[in-house]
Amino acid sequence: MNMFKRILLAYDGSQGAQLALGRSRELFTTATEVHLLAVGRIPEYAETVSEVDEAKEQAARHYSAAIEQAAQGLRDAGLSVAVHLEYGKVGDTIVRVAETIGADLIVLGTNPHTALKRRVLGASADKVVDHAHCSVLVVRVTGTQGQT
Repeated sequence: MNMFKRILLAYDGSQGAQLALGRSRELFTTATEVHLLAVGRIPEYAETVSEVDEAKEQAARHYSAAIEQAAQGLRDAGLSVAVHLEYGKVGDTIVRVAETIGADLIVLGTNPHTALKRRVLGASADKVVDHAHCSVLVVRVTGTQGQT
């Protein structure tokens, strides 16, 4: 019996996201519907429509190949996959999309950060864990996984 029928997998191509992708292939059965989500950030300084459109185009170029490759890997594992590219603040967008699609579980990876980097960039995983309507699986990159 599979307790998760619809999962949202946040994917940005980072090491943490790749690890979360691998865990998803291992954990979920062919009865699972996976929604693969990439979130393009719109810079705070983007004030005009053309600046926002340019940021969206850059995000689409950045994520399109990586997210399609990730989706194909899930399909090869027999999973049903839908791909989403959304724009906004990462944590807020993940929570919003999870609610919209009726996700049973959100899966996301985290990468090691210094305390300063975490404070400056914010903590998307913390935001998702605190505000999600469903369970959240956080796949963490450990020290040995972070070594090349």
